[in-house]
Parts: sequence; C-alpha cells; structure tokens
Amino acid sequence: MKYIKSYKKFKESIVIDLGTSTVQDLLESLNIWYDTLLNSIDAEEINIFDTFKLPADDYEGKLDLDYLTDNIEFINSLSSIALKKSEVKNSEDYETFLSKPCKFMFIYDINSNELENPAYLLFQVWNKTLNKWEDVKLYKINQNVNHFYQKLGSKTIEIIDDTDKYIYQTSNTNEWTLQNIEKESDKFKKYFRKVEFDKFLSDNKIKINII
Repeated sequence: MKYIKSYKKFKESIVIDLGTSTVQDLLESLNIWYDTLLNSIDAEEINIFDTFKLPADDYEGKLDLDYLTDNIEFINSLSSIALKKSEVKNSEDYETFLSKPCKFMFIYDINSNELENPAYLLFQVWNKTLNKWEDVKLYKINQNVNHFYQKLGSKTIEIIDDTDKYIYQTSNTNEWTLQNIEKESDKFKKYFRKVEFDKFLSDNKIKINII
C-alpha cells in the first residue's frame, strides 16, 4: 500500500492520509472502473454476431442497447437459440461508485427467471471524450451476477485513528455502517449518513484504507 494525494494514481487498495490529502481525494478514490464490474463476474468477451446469429451488416452503427431492446430481429434471434433478454439497466439509476456511466442488459436461458444467473451480459460504456455511447460488447458470465451488483454500490473502508481501526461499509453510497460495532462511540457512530460522514472525515485528521 502507498500514500497518495491524487486519485489519478489509484488502481488497487490504497491508504489516504487526511492530514495531507482532502476528502475529495478520498471520494474520488472510491470510484471504480467499469472493468472492476466485469472482473467481478469473470466476464469473458465474445462475438455478439456469432453468438446470437446476427447479420453484422444489419447492425452497423446500431449496436446500442436502447435500439436492441425494441428490435424485433434481435429479439427473434435470441428466441431462436432459446434465449431471452432483460430490460436495459442504466447505472445512473443506481447509487454507484462508477467512474463513468454504463448501460447493461442480461441475457437468460428462455426457461429461466430473472432470479437465476444470466448466461450473458451486454455492456455499454459512455465515452465522455466523444460525448456518446460506445458500441455494445457481449460477455459470457462465469460467476454469480450478485457480485456485479455488489460492486456497483458496495464499498468497505478502514479508518485508522492512532492505533485504533474502525471498519465502515456501505451498500448504497448514502449510508455507512460500522462493522466492528464493539468500537461504537460518540465519535465513531454506528451509522453515518453521507453528508454527515463527509463532514466527519473533514474534521478529523485520520488515515483511510480503502479495502
């Protein structure tokens, strides 16, 4: 682990010293890259046209989830190989730590329900530089999809105050909960709302380990 002042150096677990860094550095360091989501389900990129028996020429410039979700040819192609789709989901509809927006759609066995693990993931990322959505990519899902959702909004940090350590976790970015509750005190509360937590971090010169 190493100390940093800028989240731009962040890639893996880090420690931030709020004596030399700002709360904004910490908040930005909590962001995750979209490949973290894909890695959480051991996603394996595969060819969308070969897998779903789609004519590539017909979809040139149209590999967008909002287009595909209502496209009869796409839906029929899935049905012909015993698959079905979920609705399009947008990361901006969730409270997440994602560094940039994404859209996604799960593909299931036609006899499955949405409580079962999907077979594939269609994933699309917003390109801020080009100011548009990148083309959809298809991934085979090799792990439990719950890991994907957990990565969207869940985060664990360890607050180091002198020799004491306090572990806080969030599952929605809006509320942080103390995990080692035997250490609860007037200073280290069991629950912190986001605004309250940001102020607490600003007022205390402590070290944060992002787990």
